[in-house]
Amino acid sequence: MQPRTTALLALVACLLGAFVYFYEIAGEADREAGLESAKRLFPDVDSGDIDALALTTTDGRAARFERRDGRWQIVSPIEGAGDGVALDAIAGALSQLVRAGSVKTAPGDLAQFGLGDAAQVVRFEVAGSGHALRVGKATPVGANVYVSAETTDVAYVESFRLNAWKRSLDELRERRIVDLEAGDVERLAVSWPEEGGVFELVLVRGPENAWQIEKPISARADQEMVGTLLSNLAYLQASGFVDERTPEVDSALGETAIGLRWTTAAGEGASDGGGESKREGSMRIAGLLDGERLVEGEGGALRRIAAERLEEFPRRLTAYRDKTLTRLDAASLERIELDFMSPESVEAGSVVWVQKEGAWSGDGRELDPEAVAELAAMLASLRASDIVADAMGEAELASLGLAPPAVRVRLVSASAGAKEDASEGTREGAGGSAALELGRLDPERGLFVRRNDDATVFVLSAETAQPLPLTLADVHARLAKPAAEAENQSAVPPAVESDAAAPSDLLEQ
Repeated sequence: MQPRTTALLALVACLLGAFVYFYEIAGEADREAGLESAKRLFPDVDSGDIDALALTTTDGRAARFERRDGRWQIVSPIEGAGDGVALDAIAGALSQLVRAGSVKTAPGDLAQFGLGDAAQVVRFEVAGSGHALRVGKATPVGANVYVSAETTDVAYVESFRLNAWKRSLDELRERRIVDLEAGDVERLAVSWPEEGGVFELVLVRGPENAWQIEKPISARADQEMVGTLLSNLAYLQASGFVDERTPEVDSALGETAIGLRWTTAAGEGASDGGGESKREGSMRIAGLLDGERLVEGEGGALRRIAAERLEEFPRRLTAYRDKTLTRLDAASLERIELDFMSPESVEAGSVVWVQKEGAWSGDGRELDPEAVAELAAMLASLRASDIVADAMGEAELASLGLAPPAVRVRLVSASAGAKEDASEGTREGAGGSAALELGRLDPERGLFVRRNDDATVFVLSAETAQPLPLTLADVHARLAKPAAEAENQSAVPPAVESDAAAPSDLLEQ
């Protein structure tokens, strides 16, 4: 074959391949999209362009919704925030509604399809221009429904595509109690009734997003607890709505279980010469109404929540205080010292364990490595469940087994792990250490504990304290390697005799 002929055939093959790819393969998606667009009842409408909706809800209420500043609002028959997810779904369903087929009919002959005066009408607006969809009855065959849009032409669509607006008015209302991003809160005031008045706690977000108690005392806050509370607040949803002020409602509003006020940074704005503008909000959980708690949200909106949700908002000062006892890296621990001092102990004495290259040794015994590693991890990250008192006298301390303590614990960490926050009181020296005093274990209240550098008396829950050794007998019982296992590991396996020649002997042969 001539080279010129070969080149022409190659060119034809390339052109044919390009045609198959760009038309048959790449063009298939565009053709399908074009066909889908041609079937749409509102081909020129995008869901994000719909700025108003009007429909009759399943509970028979004529409702109108408008999108303002990107958020849906209920305009009638009540005023309030709309459920953005549900209303966006309705807008999306309208804009993407495609016909499954069409019916030829004479002008005005719509009643036979349920599209006359009895038809459900869903209206919407795009840039001030009104549109309407009439929904009739089901088709005789197939899971379809007759509809009419813009003109008198009758089409039918798959019935599931109309489910988005089959909702009651309450289902289209915003159920979140407050409009809040937890990470934006800079200041939080929590108040609740106490005997003789109202107790108020003020929390402020400090450097590196660390929460501090500003009032009634100055102390570090429990970071995890505050974060959980803000999350519970931001995601708190109503179980129902209250639109009428009845005597029962007024009675419930007369009681306050807990109140919250907050300040957030709310985006860029001109505030005192520039910077971030501030926004304030509030919520109050009031008394019981028909077995649920009445909630007064922002703007005075009234909602109901399940009564047990109140427990998600603590009403004790100690619940908000930091209860960290130790915060060290267990892997960087070099030394654990336990001094058993209490006369009530079975034995008195000391135990010292040292970690080198990931293995613990000491005490002159074979140790169970997993048990010691678990204890080290627990001691390195201890957190109390409650605070008993900020200070106590000797007699009170003695009653809790802390004067003298049953056990003194000292943890020494590698210098590389000494970059913890010294304000937490978990440091003794530059090398990174923590020291604790363990007292009496009360089966109901827990184990009483103090940090060496702090007069505050904490309590560890009984469940958390259970693995801690409080006597030398506990140490030997829980951490020593079982005798049978130690003997098996220390025994030297006997030499195995074999008539088989060694590799070197084979080479010599």
